[in-house]
Amino acid sequence: MMKIAMLLWRKRLKIIMLLMLFFTALVYFLNVSFLVLDCTNANVNRKRASFRESDVERGHSCTEKTNFVFIKCMKCATETMGTIIRRFGLVRNLNFVVPVKNNIYLGWPFVIEETDYRPSKKPFNILMEHAVYNSTKMEKMMPNNAVYITIIREPWRRLTSSFWYFSLGYTVEPPVNFSEYIQNIQKYDEIYKEPEKKAFRFCFPNGFSVVKNLMAHCLGMPLGFPAGHKDISMNDTAIMQYIGELDAQFSLVMIADYFPESLVLLKHLMCWTFKDILYHSSNVRNHKIQEIIPTDEELKLYYNFSKIDFILYEHFNKSFWRKVQKQGPDFFDEVNHFKVVQLLMERFCFVENNANSKGQFLTIPKSKFNQEFNISSEYCSYMTRYLLEDIRKQYNRNELDGDASKYWYAKEPDKGEIPKRGCSFPLI
Repeated sequence: MMKIAMLLWRKRLKIIMLLMLFFTALVYFLNVSFLVLDCTNANVNRKRASFRESDVERGHSCTEKTNFVFIKCMKCATETMGTIIRRFGLVRNLNFVVPVKNNIYLGWPFVIEETDYRPSKKPFNILMEHAVYNSTKMEKMMPNNAVYITIIREPWRRLTSSFWYFSLGYTVEPPVNFSEYIQNIQKYDEIYKEPEKKAFRFCFPNGFSVVKNLMAHCLGMPLGFPAGHKDISMNDTAIMQYIGELDAQFSLVMIADYFPESLVLLKHLMCWTFKDILYHSSNVRNHKIQEIIPTDEELKLYYNFSKIDFILYEHFNKSFWRKVQKQGPDFFDEVNHFKVVQLLMERFCFVENNANSKGQFLTIPKSKFNQEFNISSEYCSYMTRYLLEDIRKQYNRNELDGDASKYWYAKEPDKGEIPKRGCSFPLI
């Protein structure tokens, strides 16, 4: 009887759980459906529309900010953010800091120099391609009112993402799995940095680590790279002082682990709109390695190896939530509404495949958090292209009058400089 009672109870429990899941899903889809209905009523038929700046609705309480520096910390949703920022600047014909030649970095992982970017006839608005943060150099390049923004990620998640993205287990023969790698991370990182492994590193220089305190390096902390440069990695006081300086200099440090919340904070800071922060994820793959939950031993091993990034993340994770608390009681309602708008955009652009069509648009109705605006099929295409190519073409139009014979190049790298600064990529 006891066994029968237990079986009946388990069956009843499963039914209750299924009903709870059903009603939760029902509530969510009803919320989405009401907004879809609003969209349909506002736009019964897909109409032909041109891609115009006037489509972007302005807020009334503040002025849109267009001068800013965005520091990309590798494997922190930075290419997804890069597409948002490139699109924002392109539709407004803003002036980007453009890497020289076919480069995709602004001197990174070295500190930016004048020979890393193309000169311009007018002031720069946006610096956002990979560059090591340097307040002295960037303040000279950018307007006085430039806003400084970056994005970081929980270090363990950044490590697991880097492991598969950079094929770190394949730097030795036979290849090693993630468990073996983390148990001997110092050993395998040293092997990865050796000159003999250059072919595995794409364009990273000898002696440079992509798994040890990389976020701190991207944010300009002096950690002894290149060899012979200042190194504060063993000075806890200096590390905390530098992080404090970053906190004062950056208006927003976004957290990739809380991406929608980060984008809404960005919207508030920059006086942008929902349309400006819509996105299509880049460089994202479903991979089992990203689901790994570390053991206490593994987390301790990596913490000891990349301690500064953990300290950096802990500091700015706290400051991030302090900023959220200051946004007001309806902040999370706005985040949830943005998620619904994001879902509608994804359906229109990528489920209905309007990114590959022309002249179609979706109207997002006015709400408490946004003015009515249109998403055109042309706008969808901006989310899937590698827009650095568009930025280069814009530079050629604005700076060279479209004359390719005037295409500007920096001086050739010094003899023996490996790799060439900025990492070349075959795009015009």
